[in-house]
Amino acid sequence: MQTEYRPTTFGSMQPHRATVRPVLAVDPGNRFTKWIDGQNVRSIPSYVKPLEDWEEGGADGQSYEIALDGKRYLVGRLAQLMGGAPAFESGKADLAHLLILPALASDSPQRIEKLVIPTPDSRNQQTIAKLKQLETTIEFSVNGHDCLTTVRSVAAVDECRGAYDLALGRQMWRYPNNPNGVLDIGGGTAIARLFAPGGALLRDADIVLPGTSHLAQRLAAAILPKVGNTADAGMLMDAIASGNLCYGSTDIDFSREFVSVRDSWAADIRSKLKSNWAKYLPALGELLIIGGSANLLEPMCAASKGRFKVAPKPQFFNLYGLAKEAN
Repeated sequence: MQTEYRPTTFGSMQPHRATVRPVLAVDPGNRFTKWIDGQNVRSIPSYVKPLEDWEEGGADGQSYEIALDGKRYLVGRLAQLMGGAPAFESGKADLAHLLILPALASDSPQRIEKLVIPTPDSRNQQTIAKLKQLETTIEFSVNGHDCLTTVRSVAAVDECRGAYDLALGRQMWRYPNNPNGVLDIGGGTAIARLFAPGGALLRDADIVLPGTSHLAQRLAAAILPKVGNTADAGMLMDAIASGNLCYGSTDIDFSREFVSVRDSWAADIRSKLKSNWAKYLPALGELLIIGGSANLLEPMCAASKGRFKVAPKPQFFNLYGLAKEAN
């Protein structure tokens, strides 16, 4: 996707008037892509739909029509409605170069000194190589508006790092001299991490857990008799997030099945935390739960008597921490 920086003009824009953004944090997550636009947090579903020449595009508050390298795409809610690929199935690293483009849109040419993107493991060279391809000048359009953005560097930050640092800066850890943990409930997977006092990541304590897509798969099996076929995982996760607990626009209520499946899913998470963190549990301070589905583990938090807690605005808590990344 490399392009050349045009020395004259691009559309109606003047490259010599390029604005500079020191840091931009974008989280192209398995379920939602999130970024901070000025003072506002933006969030769109992480779906991408390539458009054929004969297909119409469109845009709304959660959808963007992208043109890149002679191809058109829908990103966001309309892509989901039109059967686009969800990041929790196809892999967010493979879709990141498209998912982040709405966040890179600007009225005039811009240069981003550092693009901060969370990743499951900042040591994974294959993933890092894909993200480093974003260190280029990109000519694209968003909703028909021509954009020209240069990314000087991409910083891949381990998932959960932003949340830990933000909690530390806000003095949220009651036991800062003990190891403390962050559990990020994502769409494809959830990841749990422990940080030593001072913030060093305890790599041997990393745990990859079943995310909300696994919860949706279990739920789809449980409600198969009601639906008549395998329920769409994305629609189930949308219903869970809204609290509606009805399948799509039907009147199929799955609230009873949901409670049973959720409790089983949460029990699996709790069991894996207990077994994998056995040597750390006696000294563990607290576990901060983040992600759009963090509230699903509130019963587990209640049982912990305050040792586990859901972060304020959990879906965006890690993003707020990443936005402060300056090194």
